[in-house]
Amino acid sequence: MNILMKIPPPVHGLLLLSLCKGLDMLLPLSMGIYSPSLGMVIAMSGLGIVIWGLAQFILIKTTPIPLGKPRDLVTIGPYRYTRNPMYLGLLLMVGSVTFFTGSLVYLLSPLGLFLIIDRLFIPYEEATLDRLFGIRFEAFKREVKRWL
Repeated sequence: MNILMKIPPPVHGLLLLSLCKGLDMLLPLSMGIYSPSLGMVIAMSGLGIVIWGLAQFILIKTTPIPLGKPRDLVTIGPYRYTRNPMYLGLLLMVGSVTFFTGSLVYLLSPLGLFLIIDRLFIPYEEATLDRLFGIRFEAFKREVKRWL
């Protein structure tokens, strides 16, 4: 397990946003679109997806913690469309800051977060799910894409 995995994904998102804040102060790059309204729509959509995904874990009574040991495989709700709705929602929330600030620098946050999630967290989680649920998880992977 990578040491970066001891930091929860939302904290990675906040750290990346903080880094972008510093970069933006040094090198402001306006994208020409400053739209807090659009930022709010994207952020609230992301939050809704996270809550919907988390609710399924609560219904199934299993852990949503990336390094936890799941008791069951969640395949209902948003998991019918993406294997990682909570990560997708988190990426939307982090990416929404770009529209709140109007700065291109903030696009680095969701990109960096995507790489951390896609290269570290998801492979670890998928290996765990494969080990615990075998054929059932393989079928789920064939039916539902990792992202969309």
